[in-house]
Amino acid sequence: MVYTFSKRQRCRGGGCLKKDHSPRKTPTIRDVAQAAGVSLKTVSRVINGDKGVSAETRKRVLAAIEALGYRPNALARSLRGRKTYTIGVVITDITNGFFSTVVRGIEDEAFARNYSVLVANSDELLEKEKLYVRIFVEKQVDGLIIVPATGSQAYLKDLASHIPLVFVDRPPRGFDGPVVQVENRAGAYRLTRHLLEHGFERLAFLASDLRLPTAQERFAGFRQALDEEGIRLCAEMVKDGAKTIHEAYRKTHELLALPLRPRAIFAANNLVVQGVLKAIRERNLRIPQDVAVVGFDDFEMADLVQPRLTVVAQPAYALGKEAAVLLFSRMTCPSFAGETVVLPVEIVLRGSCGCGGEAALGCF
Repeated sequence: MVYTFSKRQRCRGGGCLKKDHSPRKTPTIRDVAQAAGVSLKTVSRVINGDKGVSAETRKRVLAAIEALGYRPNALARSLRGRKTYTIGVVITDITNGFFSTVVRGIEDEAFARNYSVLVANSDELLEKEKLYVRIFVEKQVDGLIIVPATGSQAYLKDLASHIPLVFVDRPPRGFDGPVVQVENRAGAYRLTRHLLEHGFERLAFLASDLRLPTAQERFAGFRQALDEEGIRLCAEMVKDGAKTIHEAYRKTHELLALPLRPRAIFAANNLVVQGVLKAIRERNLRIPQDVAVVGFDDFEMADLVQPRLTVVAQPAYALGKEAAVLLFSRMTCPSFAGETVVLPVEIVLRGSCGCGGEAALGCF
């Protein structure tokens, strides 16, 4: 399609373009520059996500790109700049809503910079992580974002001098790399304090894998709150290995079968809490009258189950976005050492601990 300007439409914005139906070749970067009233170099800088372009000019160029249907030639760009304009992302499980939201944050930031994203699942297996890292390197990705699996990431030390790396959700082990994570310990501490302040003292903690730094930090925050009140935590009140909803369900039944069952259960992630809820309902127990439930990590159904679930809400999308921003900073400036970015969490009080919604008597 040919895009022309009418007299009334002859302006410098891409939104002023008009179609006609005569055949034409595929739009080029020169067409975009002409439509937006800028230089070829400016268009190139917008396409590559470079800084130094005003917001108004960037908006005009992007409008022209959209109106013309221009698509950058990725192969030509990679040959000129020795870039593939792709980044690799290794997460643990895309079917987990938390990680799919993290990936969405990464993808949106990458798309804004005209990069593509390749995603692989490690299933928390170090060997799968290593395999996909090798595959992505062979595909010559320009950078890697990794949710490190259980084990040591020391194997990445040599690779780090050749390709930018950023870790998300949890820090690596055996390797000092930039990481974007949330305040796991502080969030768990605050939520446990909330339970204690409202009369819950017999608390249980249910984790997916206490070898993971995130689970360790959450458990540390949980323990800190109990220790401050002089409350002894019995070993039977701590369950580990709930890596799936079914395992969390099974281990919750173990907790509820104790002669003195917990008054409240702290579920360490969104999958664990779903197994907890299933087991409690199967035993025809009431939440929170018989047993209260709180979780670390919000999820779509948390606001729909009855009673609505009290959680520590993580900014999953922002985690992904910040990880991508950090990666692109390292890609643009190889000498940029990176940093640890810690994002805040939010305590969302609902009815599952008797402190939210219609059950908010005595709660803050």
